[in-house]
Amino acid sequence: MLDAREAKRIGINACIEKIGIEFCKKYEANACTSCGERDNKMFCSVGIDDELYVAEKNPQRLVLSESGFQYIASCNVDMENGAIEFLECVTP
Repeated sequence: MLDAREAKRIGINACIEKIGIEFCKKYEANACTSCGERDNKMFCSVGIDDELYVAEKNPQRLVLSESGFQYIASCNVDMENGAIEFLECVTP
């Protein structure tokens, strides 16, 4: 049985590997991660853009993209056995 911290580490690393480690390192300033536990599974996702978008109406507000992240990987990590199930993947 994995604890929440270990499940998050496994899930985020799996998502980073799915998108591409070098790509994620290059654009790490434009990336975001999220995690949440439900039904003995840890949901993890990584979203990343390779260019910045500045909102026209509020130039002081930084928005990574108009319609969400360009690239994303998400997965569930089974907290019983560490198995990874990928849910959504849009990779460069």
